[in-house]
Amino acid sequence: MKRIYLDNAATSFPKAPGIAEEMASFLEKDCLNPNRTESGRAFELFEKVYSVREKLAELYGHDNPASVVFTRSVTESLNWVIKGLLTPNDHVIVTSSEHNAVMRPLVQCGIPFSRITADKEGYSFLETVDSLVRPNTKAMIVNACGNVSGHVDDVGALAEIAKKHNLLFFVDSAQASPFIDLNMDELRAAGICFTGHKGFLGPEGIGGMVLRTDIALEISPLIAGGTGSESDSEEIPHSLPDRLEAGTLNIPGILGLGKALEFVLEHREELARNMQAMTRKLYEGLVGIDGIKVVGAKLNADSRASDSNRRRTNVISIVSSKKDLAYISSQLLERCGIETRVGLHCSPAAHRTLGTFPEGTLRFSPGPFTTDLEIDTALGCLKEIMDE
Repeated sequence: MKRIYLDNAATSFPKAPGIAEEMASFLEKDCLNPNRTESGRAFELFEKVYSVREKLAELYGHDNPASVVFTRSVTESLNWVIKGLLTPNDHVIVTSSEHNAVMRPLVQCGIPFSRITADKEGYSFLETVDSLVRPNTKAMIVNACGNVSGHVDDVGALAEIAKKHNLLFFVDSAQASPFIDLNMDELRAAGICFTGHKGFLGPEGIGGMVLRTDIALEISPLIAGGTGSESDSEEIPHSLPDRLEAGTLNIPGILGLGKALEFVLEHREELARNMQAMTRKLYEGLVGIDGIKVVGAKLNADSRASDSNRRRTNVISIVSSKKDLAYISSQLLERCGIETRVGLHCSPAAHRTLGTFPEGTLRFSPGPFTTDLEIDTALGCLKEIMDE
């Protein structure tokens, strides 16, 4: 049975061409530890890693590649931001669609927060934000795109409000990059946290944060240790990115991400068009199936259209009045090899906003390589299940 993968919001598949070969080549031929190994290849490897920082800095409109910091994931990056800059004496504003990557660290650390209320599609009520600001409000952390609703929030408007109140502004770009434009300079953002394995079509286990340089120098490192630099001192190095990258970097992951970035940035428009077309086809097919209800953002023509304040991504969530969602998901897999995700998607607040808590949703997320035949097969299989 052919695999039909419709869970790109969890991780992308297929990956960008060439990343496996890039990673394997390093492990088989060039394996060394930068700043540690005396090797003729060390400088070349440093340049390759730095070029990935440069690509990310350019993508996010930042002028200092040295403050592009690699982590294991966007979750780790958000933990760095929260635990490295905030205390229980501070207050944070978040959206109603935040992932547990934001909410659990806030709760764990006892940091007070207020949620921006949102409508039933997931879009934030911007007019309510000013009233949430307190004297001790230090930061606003926003999820650019809902991983349940598929909505694209008005990040620019939220950034303006943060600027008005002199708040640090951070963006979780997990479901946004690279198909939703996010520019550090335009947003006056303190940082953008990213992952490599979703829209970038890179390997799992590599992510990072693009930080404003003063923030990169201020944030308290979660991990301290060897960097191969300033080794005469037992204090944390002052230079970037070393002060935030203790230990051995995930070099295979960084190189794989770099290869994926080359492909995605060259073909971004084409990849986005196909993903939008497949999302539209799937959405329109789903609304025509008896017993299925699509929740979250309504269908719009173009997720990148700058003149629309109600854009959506490739994430489509459904509920059913006729059959259990877990049963539907298991039958899609068993009968037609269709892979989806069912449940609460690590975002309980989003489900409360959409009215799907605690049952959750069945989530589809086509990718840049999804085909018409795969969508037709998924819709046909789902209709068969629902008609029984």
